[in-house]
This record gives sequence, structure tokens and C-alpha cells, in this order.
Amino acid sequence: MQQSSSLGENVARSVLHGPFDLATVTAALERARGRRLKSMATLAAKLIAAFGGGRRPRLRDVAAFLSDSADFRRAFRTVRMVMEFRPEPAMQPCAGPPQHWPVPAITTPAALADWLGIPPQEMLALAARWRDEGEKRMQHYHFHWIARRRSLPRLIEAPKLRLKAVQRRILTGILDHIPAHAAAHGFRAGRNIVSFTAPHAGQRCVLRMDVQDFFPSLRRPRVLRVFLNAGYPEPVAALLADLCTTVTPASIRLSMPGAPPDKAWPLRKKFQSRHLPQGAPTSPALANLCAFSLDARLSGLARKFQARYTRYADDLLFSGDGDFARCAARCEFHAAAILLETGLAAAHRKTRIMPRSVAQRAAGLVLNVRPGLPRRERDGLKATLTNCLRHGPASQNRSLHPDFHAHLLGRLSHAACTHPASAAKLRVLFDAITWD
Repeated sequence: MQQSSSLGENVARSVLHGPFDLATVTAALERARGRRLKSMATLAAKLIAAFGGGRRPRLRDVAAFLSDSADFRRAFRTVRMVMEFRPEPAMQPCAGPPQHWPVPAITTPAALADWLGIPPQEMLALAARWRDEGEKRMQHYHFHWIARRRSLPRLIEAPKLRLKAVQRRILTGILDHIPAHAAAHGFRAGRNIVSFTAPHAGQRCVLRMDVQDFFPSLRRPRVLRVFLNAGYPEPVAALLADLCTTVTPASIRLSMPGAPPDKAWPLRKKFQSRHLPQGAPTSPALANLCAFSLDARLSGLARKFQARYTRYADDLLFSGDGDFARCAARCEFHAAAILLETGLAAAHRKTRIMPRSVAQRAAGLVLNVRPGLPRRERDGLKATLTNCLRHGPASQNRSLHPDFHAHLLGRLSHAACTHPASAAKLRVLFDAITWD
């Protein structure tokens, strides 16, 4: 059995060296066997049926399939010695669009370290869960809990400077060259909450859903799949996945503030596995890429219900006319089922079906006519700026923002996205304020 397993691994390595199509896989099996057999085409067809769904299969999965296959055991029963076939690694992107992604060709761990501009030993240390310094284990991340009303707290996992520089290199050099689904609007150049909500403005009915624990639910196997589909050999893809994911230490998981044990346990369980850290430069782009199949399925669901669909991070929006208004609850049911099938879950308490008769809100905007800030928020910003001008900015900093100037400037920029004329008038007030 051990010999069969080793033989299966070596044959799998030969199979995965070239494009994963029927002719190439058949030729690889014949080359590994050393002779042509009719059964090779049958075995190749079974491999394509099992792993040819548009994704790059992993070595261990193909090896296990071969070792368990009766066809493989019959064809290779006379092979007594374990083969040592180790072809030169090469980029092998999936068929279709990945063939045209302009990602850099990196085929070995040594080449990856050279591309990142760091020594191989440091790359391996950054990819590990922690680094050992004497008797002390040092984490690669800073951790910070943020309390939230009516919900479990959010954990920010910010990488330290050296790892952050490596992740930025991966983001700009690889991930920015892999397109996300057209329905994804978060963390993408040229897109924002306005482009996210604009397709749903003035609709008869809007369905808003939220993905529960979005970033912690995206685990290492999904991230690894992104790099494998881009064509990177498995050792390189595994290192890239490890550099972009983390495991939250037990001391941090157990320090979750203000959460009952029964409600906190599922989230702690997710943090216990390698996942996308919310706070890393690579996480937003990888989250969009990991959710590509989800976006594709939900877009198809929206077409079935004659609706529109967009996503901004963990916020999902569907909208349509009277026909959609009558079946929005059914759409919600099917969308929640798709989320479960893709390893995610809907936060049902945040789900809202909003007819035109109520304020249709999403991403902090009101969508009934066109995407815009609620009137109360615009009036509140105007009152704050006016009082800052009359009584000084210190009198209005009731929340004790450490940089109140930047805080107000950010609110003005946010308002300018949807109300440029009104924001220009408010900017005049802001520029007239005397700052200490």
C-alpha cells in the first residue's frame, strides 16, 4: 500500500506537469507507465471528470484518487519500483481567463523569495504561524478587538511592518492583476459604495443581506485555490497562502470582550484555523477572489428572479420591480442556501426586505430615489461645522477623536460622493474654521 501511494504521488506529479486536458493527461500516464495501454484513456477520462471543473487540482488529491483507482492498480501492477519523475516546475494556469492573467511567473520557493526581495529563511519564518526568538514565540500580527452594538466584536489583525511589506508586494504584484467578479464593488479601484448601491436606486423592492463573520470564514484552502488557479506550482501557492493567512492565538480568542460563551464559540472556532486576517493589505482583494464563485451563483440567482445583484465586502444587495417584490422572500431563502453551500452563512438578523414605502438603506445610504446620505446626517454635519466656526472645533469634539480635523474632512469626502454641490458649500464652512 505504501508503494502504491508513493507511485500514485509520482504519477500525479507527472499528470499535473502539463495542461489538464484529456490528451495531455493520457500522454502523461503513458509516459509514466512506459508503454501505451487502452486503459490509459479511460483512466485519464476519469481524472478529468473528477478534477477538471475549471480548477487546478492539488497533488495530494490526484495522488489519492490514483492510489484508490482499480484501473490505476491494474495498469501499474507490474511497476515494482517507485518512480522518481520530477519535472521542472512551470506555471500552469487553469483553462479560460486565467490563461491571460498577467501575473509574474514564479515556479520555485527560491524564486518567490527572490521576487519578494527577502532571504528564503525570512520568508519561511513569515509564512509560519509565529517566529521563535530564543524561548519566546513572537506573533506576526497586532490584535485589537472593536466592540459593536447588537453583534459580536470585530477582531482587527494588523500585520507587523515586515510582513505588511511582503503582503503589499503580493497585492500589487499578483492580486491586482487577477480580476474579481463584476458584481464585487468593495476594495476595487474606481468602485465604491455609490457604484455598489446605484443599480438598486429607485427600485420597487430591495433585499439586503449580510454574510456572517466574512473574513474569518475565508480559510486557507480557498486562498490556496486562488493561487493554484493562477498557475503557481503547489509549493509556491502554499507559501503565498501562508503569507496571507494567520491563526489567532488562543489568548486573543479567549479575550473576546462582551460575548456570551455560547455565541462566541463559533467565531473562536473560525479564528482557530488559518483564515484571512481583517487588517492585512491582501485580505480585501483575496476576499473578492475567494468569493468569485459565490458572486457568480448569486448573479445567476438574481437573473432567475429578474433582479439585480451587487456585493460590497460582506453586504449583499438584490433589487427589482413588482415581480421581485412578490418573491423577495424566496430569493432570500435561496441566497442563504447558496451561502451555506459555499461555506458561508447569512447573518439573518441583518436581513431586510425593503419596499419603496420605507427608507431603503444600504451602506449608510438611502436608495429610494438615488444613493444619498440620510437628511439627518447631512444636517448634523452642517450643524457641526457651523458650531465649529462659531465656538471652536474643541467644543464639538464630543467623541474625543484624536484627530478631529481629519475626522471632519473624512465626513466631507464621504458626503461629496453623493452630494457634490452640498459638500462644496460645506467645504467653505470647513475652510473658514480656525484650527489650533
